[in-house]
Amino acid sequence: RAVRRERRVQLGRSRRAIMGFCGKYREGKKASDSGKQLSWFHDCMEQDCGLSLNDQIGCRYRDADGFCYATADAQKWCLDNKLSSYCQNDGGDTWGWASAKMGTASGAVTGWTPAKDVSLFDESGAETSKFSCACLKNCACEFGWNLGKSKCRCVEGQDEKVVGDQTTLMPRILSAKSSDKAGKCGCVCDHKYGSVA
Repeated sequence: RAVRRERRVQLGRSRRAIMGFCGKYREGKKASDSGKQLSWFHDCMEQDCGLSLNDQIGCRYRDADGFCYATADAQKWCLDNKLSSYCQNDGGDTWGWASAKMGTASGAVTGWTPAKDVSLFDESGAETSKFSCACLKNCACEFGWNLGKSKCRCVEGQDEKVVGDQTTLMPRILSAKSSDKAGKCGCVCDHKYGSVA
């Protein structure tokens, strides 16, 4: 079983080891237009953010590209093999979920933060610019065509704090608390609102 776990982590270059949109971005970023790259990466950040809030898996360990390992087996293998080059520890020893035996965290918020200084590529595979992301944890956002047409509902209502790029303008948070948004995330990347392609 330990060998199978190691193999899954070592196969982290495949889509199956990470969340679906993260795999799409990693495999297609240099062969796709910037709109698709941003769309995939935005959805990837929302998936990884949500995974970090899952108290049975979490995202204490990431791959070399900074994407969450999407299975409990891979997370456990990294916990047992902390010095492996396949395992990037995001958050130290404390915030990993106690329920998954990954750390001591027992609350609804973990130490995960979205990516910053991510490269955008042109059709030739050359880097053209960089962007960063910001997210609201335990929130769900409805994105319109601009900031004024977008809104978020959060477990903590307007008390929810933005994680990630603090220069990013986020949609307005409705004042009513929405307990059904637990485990969800609303993210903005490159100041774009929601999926763009």
